[in-house]
Amino acid sequence: MKPWAITLIIIGSIILVFLFYIVILAPLLSRLFPSRSPSWIPEVIDNPFRRNVFQKPKTIIKRMAVTPGMTCMDIGAGKGFYTKELAKQAAPGTVHAIDISKKVVDRLNQRVEKWAITNIQTHVQDAQVLNFPDNSMDRILSITCLPEIPEPIKALKEWKRVLKPGGIISLSEVYGDPDYPRRKTEKKWAKEAGLELVEEFGNFFVYQLNFRKTQKK
Repeated sequence: MKPWAITLIIIGSIILVFLFYIVILAPLLSRLFPSRSPSWIPEVIDNPFRRNVFQKPKTIIKRMAVTPGMTCMDIGAGKGFYTKELAKQAAPGTVHAIDISKKVVDRLNQRVEKWAITNIQTHVQDAQVLNFPDNSMDRILSITCLPEIPEPIKALKEWKRVLKPGGIISLSEVYGDPDYPRRKTEKKWAKEAGLELVEEFGNFFVYQLNFRKTQKK
């Protein structure tokens, strides 16, 4: 078989696998786990290849304008791809990594220890009821997590509560996630929660939205 034919077969196979995930697997996962994903889901879909191709940590964090000394929060931290980059950019400030699954947080603790990063604190908490004081966070990041929460507007109101004046809540979604919401859906949730859009990036397949507390006129 000629090399070009082998290349076409490989490319075709990759496309078929991608379509299988988008059309069949993602909707199936959404129906099986309509509220929160179980702890093993991040191990399957939250991988370095996907993150480095579609939602690069350095790019995501750069768009949030994180500066040294900031106090940040990563909600739905999973494996900590973004927690790690947040910690680098915010040092010596603290990054609070939040996840509702103790198993996920336990695994993240092992990674944090291996990374030898000292400004990350992990927490097992419900994103709708955060155990943090008002106006305590400079930046809040949530990657493909908000649509998994049963009441996303309630969650955003809670995130707004802990956000400092002038702070940013950054949301990013990628097409193919079981609970992928369209951009206008997250904008609607944010508006109802009392947030206003500051910046937006990306396209239909992968996007990032930065919000702040609605300014009083």
